[in-house]
Amino acid sequence: MDYKTVIHRLNTLEINLQVYKKETEASTPEYIISGSAIFQVKQQEGRWYFRFVKLHDDDPLTYAINITIEKFDINKKFVTNDGTWQEMVGYYIYRFTVKVILDIFPGECSFAPLHEDAELTDFELRGEDGSVHMHRAVLAASSPVLRRMLCGTWRESSEGVVDVPGTSRTTLQNLKDYVYLRTLPETGLEQLLLIASYYMMPELEQKCVFKILNSFTADNVYNLFEFITKHKVTRLLLLVLECIQTGTVDVKEMRNHLLHNMNEK
Repeated sequence: MDYKTVIHRLNTLEINLQVYKKETEASTPEYIISGSAIFQVKQQEGRWYFRFVKLHDDDPLTYAINITIEKFDINKKFVTNDGTWQEMVGYYIYRFTVKVILDIFPGECSFAPLHEDAELTDFELRGEDGSVHMHRAVLAASSPVLRRMLCGTWRESSEGVVDVPGTSRTTLQNLKDYVYLRTLPETGLEQLLLIASYYMMPELEQKCVFKILNSFTADNVYNLFEFITKHKVTRLLLLVLECIQTGTVDVKEMRNHLLHNMNEK
């Protein structure tokens, strides 16, 4: 079996696969996608299989992949499992291209009808320039940190308000939008990532990381490294290094932008 990696960056993988005869068994190497999951293809007696498993056993998230094979109008979605091989193409073909896109499998969310509610809100997140009102039960279901706070004897629990230092009302609104609607903003993702980390919301944290990386270029590398260094965002750092290693961002161009920004400081 021959294989050629066409794209392998961030959450996207594309492989050209080809066989010249019905081999008993042959497989590709293990591809690590976004530092989070392993994808591998196997050809066995004319049929094609794949396995998709989390890279780290202690990762609390569930990942999903969308597998596309345009040649045969195949477009299927799968979630991570225990590494069992699953059938991808159930008949013999000599050559095709498979494209894989990784995402986080969304957790259940039924809070959307409460997003615009103002009558039943009973808790306030207060930022530097304003507040956002939410429901205690929704907050408790969204974060173990907030759950401990709301179920305990903390002053914030009795007063119905918690101050979030260094955070704008816009960021708090973005947090509310995600908790109730599972939507992410186009800007301000770095601050939302910090809140997600502080309140132990791994799904939101990883989604922010994915979206930040999708806009990673040589132009913004200096600001991104500055943010990573200041806040010690290890997960984001590892994926940025992966982008550099796989050539997603040109190193020479990145170096020029870094030197330019350092000279301006």
